[in-house]
Amino acid sequence: MSIQQNILVVDDNDINRLNLRLLLKPDYHVIEAGDPKAADEQLSKHRVDLVVLDLALPPEPDNPEIGLAYLQQLHQENPDTPVAVITGHDQHELAVRAKADGALGFFGKPFNPDEVKSVIDQTLQAKQHAIREAQLQHALESRMGTEILGDSDEMTQLRALIQQVAPMPSSVLVRGETGVGKELVARCLHQQSPRAGQPFIAINCAAMSVEHLESELFGHEKGSFTGAGERKLGWFERANGGTLFLDEIADMPLSVQAKLLRVLEHGEFSRLGGESFITSDVRLICSSKKDLEHLIQEGKFRDDLYYRIHVVEVSVPPLASHIEDLPIFADAILLQKSALCGKQITEIAEPVLQAMQHYTWPGNVRELENVIERAVVLCQGHRIEQLPLLLNPYTAQAMDDPFSLWFQTLPEEGIRGDREVGNFERRLLLEALRRHKNIKAQAGRWLGFGERAKDKMRYLCDKYDIDLHE
Repeated sequence: MSIQQNILVVDDNDINRLNLRLLLKPDYHVIEAGDPKAADEQLSKHRVDLVVLDLALPPEPDNPEIGLAYLQQLHQENPDTPVAVITGHDQHELAVRAKADGALGFFGKPFNPDEVKSVIDQTLQAKQHAIREAQLQHALESRMGTEILGDSDEMTQLRALIQQVAPMPSSVLVRGETGVGKELVARCLHQQSPRAGQPFIAINCAAMSVEHLESELFGHEKGSFTGAGERKLGWFERANGGTLFLDEIADMPLSVQAKLLRVLEHGEFSRLGGESFITSDVRLICSSKKDLEHLIQEGKFRDDLYYRIHVVEVSVPPLASHIEDLPIFADAILLQKSALCGKQITEIAEPVLQAMQHYTWPGNVRELENVIERAVVLCQGHRIEQLPLLLNPYTAQAMDDPFSLWFQTLPEEGIRGDREVGNFERRLLLEALRRHKNIKAQAGRWLGFGERAKDKMRYLCDKYDIDLHE
């Protein structure tokens, strides 16, 4: 259920306040104040989503300057709280002045119920739209930014190393597990380097075929292969003067490795199908989650290329090794996802944060982003109170009591015990089947069902509508 919005009505006339309270009560929670002093007290006590202000305020109800002065004060002290003002129907000039002082909506006396509701709805929507736009802009800037968050020793040392390495022209190898933020580190290295004003281009080597990767890196001439209808500049040319980030370089084919080595040794290359050599001034940053040294021994990665790209190494720690930073990461991600989803979710409940800090996060920060985005999509209030089912008891391997994580995700207002037990039993069945490739007999024996494991599993799969074939 969504949280009801609070409207503060500031009017010295008891009848006016009563009429507005009765008019707005079905849709909003109305708070009342008879003068600016009482209004300030209410603003200090309550979260106010909208102020309805009568410009005819004591001690001089006939002097609109009193109301306008308080409107200016409200706008300065509570810039995020929208204000709709009450004026006379024939006071157009006063409404214009109020708008200049920060009012977003206007309606007159005597009250027209349809007009009042329309103005208040439109004022709230306008403010919510402005907040969303500001949040979205901030979120997009943060998403494309280069800030390394975290107060732990690991992240402090990482920032210090980046600051030391960034100004140098040397190639950098960024290592770390999937989802730790290797591209973010590369962007940070670029932004803190003398090349910051030039292009930063990222290529995922694992996502392309040999021909596609060669064409993307070095470009091609018209007619150099089927489908090459025109000349194409490669990323080495487009990144000239800037930084080229090769993500997961361990997956680069050996034939492309040889061409990349020539560029690094001689600073020149040719487009596919071309004869002339092209020079480009590019700083290379590579990343890998694989053991390149082991790949060299297996003949899957060139040792001479390894020495070219591995001048300086930057290792990004997994999230589990600095789990104390999770609340900081979670707050930043919540801001992004909330804005991108058009919501105003401001916090994650403390029990949920504690539960998240007891999870192992095998997918690291990328998994954390996924979980928070899912929670934002499902959240109907201003605070995340529950975790998605991804964080279930049998995946919380780091906890002494694996059920405590599940318990912490249950709502405070109570549950349907039979439904929760059924959900857990169904998920446990699916996990057993997953581990044993959907073979019911083996899954049932793993669950301790004994000699009649297959029959018991068949019964439970029918009960929970799990349709599988052995």
